[in-house]
Amino acid sequence: MLALSAGCRSVDFNARVFHPWGCEDLEDARAHFDAHKHVFMICIYEDQWQDQGLNRYSLHHSKATVVRVYRGDWRISDRIAFVQGLDYPALATTNANAGSLGFVFTDQHADTEIGLDTGEFVHYRPELETALDLVYPQSKSR
Repeated sequence: MLALSAGCRSVDFNARVFHPWGCEDLEDARAHFDAHKHVFMICIYEDQWQDQGLNRYSLHHSKATVVRVYRGDWRISDRIAFVQGLDYPALATTNANAGSLGFVFTDQHADTEIGLDTGEFVHYRPELETALDLVYPQSKSR
């Protein structure tokens, strides 16, 4: 009965921690994250939208500071500028995401603005940080 109970807790834990990333368990999550050379948490300090017209992606430009490094050679306090092409109308607001945390998964390290594809930037959620903490227990924090 105890083994059965422990198995249920393991399934619940995996569902809560790894399933939000689309992963089954720790090993699956490690393989998913290790597909990127750099994995880190950022704090956005500036963002703006660019409308490219009808039937074209809206561009969302962001500037941020690295606050935690899980993998790769980005360092805490490094600045990153990135842009994402999104398939919905550009917002009229500027700096709506200032102060927000997020996670970046990329193979790039540049001093200029880099393009991030779908899934290479994810807004902060506590369960996602928990998963990364488990995959990279030696990560450098803020």
